[in-house]
Amino acid sequence: MTPEAIRKIYDYTYWAFERVWNCICQLTDEQFTQELGYSSGSIRHHVIHMISSHHRWVNRLKGEEVLPHLNIKDYSSLTAVKAKWDEAKAEFLDFIYSLDQAQLDEVVRYEIASRGVVSSSQQWEVLLHLANHAMDHRSQILAMLHQQFGVQTVEQDMIFFLWGEDVNQG
Repeated sequence: MTPEAIRKIYDYTYWAFERVWNCICQLTDEQFTQELGYSSGSIRHHVIHMISSHHRWVNRLKGEEVLPHLNIKDYSSLTAVKAKWDEAKAEFLDFIYSLDQAQLDEVVRYEIASRGVVSSSQQWEVLLHLANHAMDHRSQILAMLHQQFGVQTVEQDMIFFLWGEDVNQG
């Protein structure tokens, strides 16, 4: 995978998530933090989980110490989570845009103790996994927004991003 392709995937990923944020921002803090009994729990949990997982994978890719997961209790409101999201997004995109072909092709060994996994992957494979992981959670969040709170949701298809269209803007 080329640096240009991985950048486009992440430009799309964050474009799509901004659309989802427009839907999330219709919630009250109480709704945002409400335990829903699905997947990662509350919508807040889903977002914090994505921020944490991206941070931890970047730590692995850089060969750094893998930091603990973010503490959900440190983010009690939608505003606090959105501020952390924006900070993490900027850091992640800086990382993505710094990678060249050799770095993307580099094989990185990693361990995920909680799953008993010791493995290795090329950096681009891990980054593709993270983009897919984000899509999974965006879809879960959109379903929860619609089913639990009656929020009108948006389409997040990559083709709309590629067309440059703002369909069903949320």
